[in-house]
Amino acid sequence: MLQFNTAPSWYWLGVFFLFIGVVWLSVRWRTNNRLLFGLGLGLLVLMRLPLLLVNIELNPDESQLLSQALTLLYHPVYWKSVDGATMGPLSCYFAAIPGHLGLPLTYSSLRVMALLCLVVSMVSTYFSIENFFGGRVAQLALVPSLAFFAFTTQIDYVHATNEQLSLALIGLATWQYSRMWARQTFTSVGNLFWLGFVSSLVPFAKLQGTPTVLVLVVFAFIGLIRQYSQTNSVEFWRALAGLFMGGLLFPALVVGLTLYFGVFIDLIQFYIIGNFAYSNEGGFAQSMVHFPTFLSKTTDFAGFLLPTAGLVVAWSLWSRSFRSQGGLLKLILALLVASGYAVIKPGNEFTHYLLYLILPITLLNAWLIANLPASMTASIGAAACWILLVLLPSSFKIPWHINLLRHQPVDGNRIERYARIPLRLSSTAQAVLKLAQPGEDLVVWGWAPRYNVETQMPQGVSDNHTIRCVMGTDSSQRIHRARYLRNIQASRPPVFLDAVGPNSTWLNDRSAYGYENFPELKQFIDQHYQYVGDIAHTRLYARLDRLKSLPLTSDTHVDQKRTHL
Repeated sequence: MLQFNTAPSWYWLGVFFLFIGVVWLSVRWRTNNRLLFGLGLGLLVLMRLPLLLVNIELNPDESQLLSQALTLLYHPVYWKSVDGATMGPLSCYFAAIPGHLGLPLTYSSLRVMALLCLVVSMVSTYFSIENFFGGRVAQLALVPSLAFFAFTTQIDYVHATNEQLSLALIGLATWQYSRMWARQTFTSVGNLFWLGFVSSLVPFAKLQGTPTVLVLVVFAFIGLIRQYSQTNSVEFWRALAGLFMGGLLFPALVVGLTLYFGVFIDLIQFYIIGNFAYSNEGGFAQSMVHFPTFLSKTTDFAGFLLPTAGLVVAWSLWSRSFRSQGGLLKLILALLVASGYAVIKPGNEFTHYLLYLILPITLLNAWLIANLPASMTASIGAAACWILLVLLPSSFKIPWHINLLRHQPVDGNRIERYARIPLRLSSTAQAVLKLAQPGEDLVVWGWAPRYNVETQMPQGVSDNHTIRCVMGTDSSQRIHRARYLRNIQASRPPVFLDAVGPNSTWLNDRSAYGYENFPELKQFIDQHYQYVGDIAHTRLYARLDRLKSLPLTSDTHVDQKRTHL
């Protein structure tokens, strides 16, 4: 088994200084740009490998995505057995692929899939910039992104986020658009079809990515319109039909399947309407005003913006020419605005939303580099400045590693210790597995889907967190509660957990959010389940026909009056 825990700081420092070499060669070496990009990408993967060994939850979204993927292995109809809320169905089916290959669905397997998406994003972005501006610019422009993903230690950027499949698809759509742009032809039926098709997948991976990919479709449509006079009428309409057919094929398939399985109304109610209503109380204008404060919460992303700021200063001082890439600048700015809207609109300051800005900012870097004098971008001074701008934020972590090498550990992100951590069973999961077994349904009230992951038990209800059952408008709560009750009445899981408390994300107040605040659910649980005990601040209920004596643990507090029928 691959291990990194014998000398983690030497590992980090080694990769860091190798990356300095790659950045230096990117500026000074004018050939083999793809080779240099491959070396940089390889170093990124090396820095991500240790995360595959940390088989624990880094962010609740990981458990949410995993529990949904696990459920789809047993109950494969999305919106009937699973509702990912803001997570699209494709992200959940994608996360389930290792399970279909016979592998356990754990945090490690999920991060393998996330790493695959990250590699696809980087490769597609590289080839997009190569088509727009050439290989040398592509290599230089990708360096900040590679460094950001390689050396960031903020949890929101290293956990397997539910944005990553949509980001990979956006990267592929951008690459497809760039191929048409490089040939200056937007009349190819096949190319327009595939652009429309890949773009249409994005809303079903994560609806939040739709504005970004919609910009690409609109610009391709504008390019086709501009070439109307250069093509005959039949060729034009065939090309336009190709774009629309590609864009409508997958959504039509989804509509057909949801109608067949009787969940079309769920698609509309819980995914489309529910996601459009998903935002904080303040509205878009207030969120936009507060955006700089949002950015200040993430030092790693602020460091990623440093090279862009340097390029803007350099361009304003030494090059005011837009050359022939003025049209591309319009595309890049449109992508930046659309992605910014996608990040700001929800009004929830989750820093992993900022990942949608990586692609347009990287494209902006490319445009700025392409519009600088060639003599500037190949000088020794430029190489030194580029290294400083790209790696200065990460260089502040060097003293941390030096302290570790001196056996003087300091406070910091312990992920960098790189030890292999197996999937651990909490005392709650152990108690559940005494009453049920992997493959059977488990229902968790609150927000703690890690119990489904630990036990490898699929969800017995569509919602693996109950935020929308206890928060939001009264009408929204009624709709979600009604479905929750229908689901649990149909699945009748052997075990029901009320995780509201310190083990639940956000929902910590049992008096306000405990399951008994849902009268119809309380009635169902009281009628068909027996309270077993409080296992590490999580209340455990067993279905009457499954109840048996539960061996006590040091943190188990059992109501002795209710453990026997």
